[in-house]
Amino acid sequence: MPMHGVLADLVVVMAASVGAALVLRRLRLPPVVGFLVAGILVGPGGIGLVTDRRLIEGVAEIGVMLLLFTVGLKLKIGELWRMRGTVFGSGTLQVLSTGAAAGAVAVAAGRPAAEAAAWGMVVALSSTALVLWLLEGSGKTSSAHGRAMIGVLLLQDLAVVPIMLSLPLLAGHGGDPRQIVWFLARAIGVIVLTVVGARVLFPALAERVVAAGSRELFTLTTVLVAVGTAMVFGHFGLSVALGAFLAGMVVSESRYVSRMVDEITPLRDVFNSLFFVSLGMLVDPQVWLARPALSAGLIALVVLGKAALAAVSTWPSVRDLRVAAAVGLGLAQIGEFSLVVAAEAGRLGLIAGSAYELFLAIAVPTMLLTPGLTFLAHRIAARAVGIAADVGLADHMVIVGYGVNGRNVHQALSAIGVPHAIVDLNPHTVTELREAGENAVFGNAEEEAVLRAAAVGRARGVIVAIPDAASTRQVVAAARRLAPGATVIARTRYVQEVEALEALGADQVIPEEFETSLELTGRVLEMYGAPSSAILEHKSALRRRHYGALRAAHRAERSDPALEELRDHLHLTEIEIADGAAAVGRSLRELAVRRATGATVLAVRRSAGVEANPSPDTVLGAGDRVVIMTDAACEDRVRRLLGGGLTADDG
Repeated sequence: MPMHGVLADLVVVMAASVGAALVLRRLRLPPVVGFLVAGILVGPGGIGLVTDRRLIEGVAEIGVMLLLFTVGLKLKIGELWRMRGTVFGSGTLQVLSTGAAAGAVAVAAGRPAAEAAAWGMVVALSSTALVLWLLEGSGKTSSAHGRAMIGVLLLQDLAVVPIMLSLPLLAGHGGDPRQIVWFLARAIGVIVLTVVGARVLFPALAERVVAAGSRELFTLTTVLVAVGTAMVFGHFGLSVALGAFLAGMVVSESRYVSRMVDEITPLRDVFNSLFFVSLGMLVDPQVWLARPALSAGLIALVVLGKAALAAVSTWPSVRDLRVAAAVGLGLAQIGEFSLVVAAEAGRLGLIAGSAYELFLAIAVPTMLLTPGLTFLAHRIAARAVGIAADVGLADHMVIVGYGVNGRNVHQALSAIGVPHAIVDLNPHTVTELREAGENAVFGNAEEEAVLRAAAVGRARGVIVAIPDAASTRQVVAAARRLAPGATVIARTRYVQEVEALEALGADQVIPEEFETSLELTGRVLEMYGAPSSAILEHKSALRRRHYGALRAAHRAERSDPALEELRDHLHLTEIEIADGAAAVGRSLRELAVRRATGATVLAVRRSAGVEANPSPDTVLGAGDRVVIMTDAACEDRVRRLLGGGLTADDG
């Protein structure tokens, strides 16, 4: 295709995506629905603005790789190991039960056994890209039902390999057992090499790239790791999505992981939009018009059947009916790898062309229903009740959420012997904490029953350390209702959320972006010689104003006029006494700082502590830090006096 034709197709697809997303946003519907609908409209089965979808498919696959890579970045290998019951237990059960049920329905409909088995494999798979994108967008990736969905989806991606190997056997083409063994050996070898390479080679590469100081180079390297690993997996006949996910999971131990997520997210979102448009372009709406009752019936059968079987398969891992139901609703659609399996089955003659067209007309509508079903799943999971009885504590702290922030608070409280209870949605985390002798409650803290199990009514304080803003508001409100006298401290990402949380009953709100800005400000002040005491006072002053400096950034705050005048004339600085300096071993009386330079010594900081307003007999030593009040004219004289080169007589 000529280049202008390629660009024209891309422009049409992107314009349709933007238009659909704007319309759906006004209707308060997820943009992904608009992307799928846009694909149906502009594709060959619609008005036909784009007739060759192969280019769009190729570009869109990059979006799937980047999505799985970013999910892998947020899921460390240790967490995956804790999810092994969900991955290999619930995941295997879901694939086998759904495949068997779909195959049985196909046999009952009169299809041959081989074709029925192929349909079972096709229907068993759900949409990894769609479900993960919706979980990311709603902030539910770390929730109990979100983790269970990820575990089952990961097993489904692994199952693609044996499924693709079995299709030629079903088609009667046979298969050399030696080739199958060789393929499996290569697959294991590729996985091992990927893990070793990411653990050994990537850290060295990342250090060199960061040292180069180029943001573009860092972004390009991140994309290279994701797409390059996926390409290697695809070359050896493995799932490219699985390769990208594994690469992300292995390099998630890197200290640059947060920056990698920030750099890759915009690219991921753009390519994912194209991916869902390309899925919509597969559909021929004429199939719906020709067989409306059959299409609607099969869509309902697939969604309801998959939801029920996924819920039953997940229950042994989550041990909560509401969480299991939420997982079932989230995995009720046909997946993108189902399309790959169905296309391969059609190429081998297992599935007829008319049946494949009907399958496409069923698959995409199940995806269109997924955002609504996922929203319902979140609502159901939010009502899941904890499984623990009252922890039996009093005058304790309740920590809601056991992520990085919650874990740090837990360690600090443990170190000083403060009794506390932990509430978390991850059943594996709760189990490990209980085995370690901790007071841990499994459940959603938005539910009052879960907070009661943590004895929140008798608690001295509640620490809300969960990442989701909507959930944080619900927990703060529930905690305040149950514990009117407790101190409620909430963590949030943005300053604009502070007032809403305070209105709901939070006594203190710690916005991460503000605390980060304070730290940056402190580092800058330190670079320009401000003493630690002045930096701490500056931070404390901002906190005492209850973050007013940032929350009302549009208003210029005026300082006390007297302080402004002092700031214009005076300067606080801190000078460290170097080993071998002239001031070492001499008292402040001997140095006569005031007479020699005009500056005033306010304090001397040393390992033993801070000596404020030091006496003239204070003797300076190497490593001491002298806090002085001076002005620009005499600061240089002070540094020469304390370091050598100036005496009191020179002043």
